[in-house]
Amino acid sequence: MKYRIGAIDQNFAPNRLTVTYVAICAGAVDVDPLRRAFAHTCRRYPMLRGRLHSDDDGGCYVHIPDGDRDDTVFETVHSSISEWLARGLDTVDPTVRLATLEIVHAGVTTAVALRVSHAIGDAHLGFELLTELWRTATALAATGALADPTPVVPRRLEDLLHERGIPVPDVALPAPHGLYRCTPTETLGRPGLRLATEERITLSDTDTGALLRLARAQGTTVHALLSAAVIRAERALIAETSGATTEDELPMIIGHAVDLRPHLTPPAQITDTGNGLGYAPTVTLCGPDADLLTLGKEAKAQIVYGIDSGTALATMFAAARNGESTPDTAVNILTNWGVVPTLESPEGVEVVDFRGFVTGDSVPELSYFVYTFRGRLSIEFTYAENHHHRTRIAELRRFVAGNLEELIDGLARLN
Repeated sequence: MKYRIGAIDQNFAPNRLTVTYVAICAGAVDVDPLRRAFAHTCRRYPMLRGRLHSDDDGGCYVHIPDGDRDDTVFETVHSSISEWLARGLDTVDPTVRLATLEIVHAGVTTAVALRVSHAIGDAHLGFELLTELWRTATALAATGALADPTPVVPRRLEDLLHERGIPVPDVALPAPHGLYRCTPTETLGRPGLRLATEERITLSDTDTGALLRLARAQGTTVHALLSAAVIRAERALIAETSGATTEDELPMIIGHAVDLRPHLTPPAQITDTGNGLGYAPTVTLCGPDADLLTLGKEAKAQIVYGIDSGTALATMFAAARNGESTPDTAVNILTNWGVVPTLESPEGVEVVDFRGFVTGDSVPELSYFVYTFRGRLSIEFTYAENHHHRTRIAELRRFVAGNLEELIDGLARLN
């Protein structure tokens, strides 16, 4: 069996971008139900068993082996979780495989990592896969057997647009000339897009709730407030390298990945397409002491306009046609995955933490991944060491954390 993937899907393949969902567990984790659950999930979503192949017609296809042979990729690692993350994780080559399940045994804790090629799915679909995996593992641990699932094969975003009478946009993507962001520089670091393992920001549930209340009180969103915190952090970081004086307001650009499924008419289900993403860049004037609430409201207005006007859809297709970015054209990206679903787990096992991010070959962009697990918001940073020195990421993290603290303290003063 084979099916063709879309232009946006193909754009994630050359750099072997891989979305990783790490459930960190306490308790005695039995590997066998997880292995069988992954095989079951691969039967439910057959593209997980496939690989990418370009055919003579110029299209890129997912080729899925025929038959019921269990050819899923399952790996067991004996390591501390921090060391496993710090090594950078091997890329998932989509021409060889499209998904793996890795179990990392680390004494009293175990990391269960579902890793899926971005070419077949974004994080919104990935949360469906993750939920299916853990629900199945729990059922198998309790009963030992399950009926064969009904296969689900997501379609191209282009197919969903065609059904709704929406033409696939065909516009050019302008270069970000005259716009500022934390730009890449050549360094001697290791190649490869990797997680800044020690730089995760995790708010308490109290501070997460405070940020949500502040957003509602200001008529904006948590994503908009996070955007403001990141934009002003990047402005602070480039103050000494941009050639501008530290007081200057600069036009700062950052990209926002947005899920377009709920914005289609009629709305699409998560599993209708693998990558249902749009791309909404925002450009905001920002000085080192810019008001974060004002900055957030402006970012939100631009994101909403990008979605409602179709610009986010058009920009995503334009970016896909442009192919790989360069240091001169790279724009950093903020992606909010939303709330991590509640994961069922076998008796005696508890999912106590979660890490989510994207790795792959080197790209010049910095990426920020936001998710909320058990009421606590986290921000992960990914970067390529041959474009950004790790000390720069640590400094950036410090600025973002300080801006978030300012927002939360501001709510306390309002109350």
